[in-house]
Amino acid sequence: MNTGFSIEQAELRTSIRRLLEDVAPSSVLRQLWDTETGRSPRVWKGLAEIGVPALLVPPEYGGLGADELDLFPVLEEAGRAALPDAVLESCMLAPLLLAGSADDDLKRRWLPALAAGEARATVAFGSLRAVPDAHLSDVVLAVEGEQAVAYERADVTARPVPSMDPSRRLSEVTVRAGSGRPVDDAPVALARAARLAGSAVLLGGAGARLVEFAVAYAKVREQFGRPIGSFQAIKHQLATAHSRNALARHAAVGAMYELAHRAASSYDTAVLAHLCALEAARESNRVSLQVHGGIGFTWEHDLQIWLNYGKSLELGYGTWRETAYAAGAPRSEGGTR
Repeated sequence: MNTGFSIEQAELRTSIRRLLEDVAPSSVLRQLWDTETGRSPRVWKGLAEIGVPALLVPPEYGGLGADELDLFPVLEEAGRAALPDAVLESCMLAPLLLAGSADDDLKRRWLPALAAGEARATVAFGSLRAVPDAHLSDVVLAVEGEQAVAYERADVTARPVPSMDPSRRLSEVTVRAGSGRPVDDAPVALARAARLAGSAVLLGGAGARLVEFAVAYAKVREQFGRPIGSFQAIKHQLATAHSRNALARHAAVGAMYELAHRAASSYDTAVLAHLCALEAARESNRVSLQVHGGIGFTWEHDLQIWLNYGKSLELGYGTWRETAYAAGAPRSEGGTR
């Protein structure tokens, strides 16, 4: 397996990073906490201009016909920027479910609009109690068991639910009785794997950024007349966090590669990637807080944006125990995770 990225994928990463640094810095994220939608139209407009929503949409529906590995740099940069928009749901999971279905009418109805950035989608697995970005999605895909059902905005009522992360907008969704259209033969199993793999990439981007923050702070914070980064105890903690992020990143690349090639082991690889990402995120959170000290806990410091973001991803896409149990791990096993 070639885990390197092409020139085009590297250029895509650069474009995404420049966009998010311009339209979604931490100062803007804070401003959006107090807005009705919590989202900036500039973000989605910029993503659409780069072609992100079109990546996984087939060319016959106005898309680029790329694969999941092409979306890796997008999701990683979204995690690095703590971008709260439901990019994973709208740009990966929804196109995957719709494009892989047997319902040509639904494909014609939604795929061109999603590819152009004119419509947004979100996806809920098993429960409609905490659906990301349902308040501004044009279509909600609800997955229950092996069946997916599409609900248009007119059929959906989204009631906000509290979240520990003020950037993450979750809604309890109720649907009008008798509404909804089954998405025939939707590749639900593949979408479950994609959800875990995609969340691993988001977590990896956030974890790597936390380590960046810690390294930068360790270079300027002084104790006993020396930068704290010169102390061996700090060096070792930063090295451990970095190495866990590197390992998790390799696992995430492998998971996205297997998805792109529709490998039979895609789900198992995605589970492994998600578990590795959770371990790395936990260590990144711990080390970054230790290095920053008490200032890292404060509302005024930007560190808490990434701490809350990572924790909300863990709760939204599966904790270590939830993921391991769902994959078949014995519930009698001990541990502190």
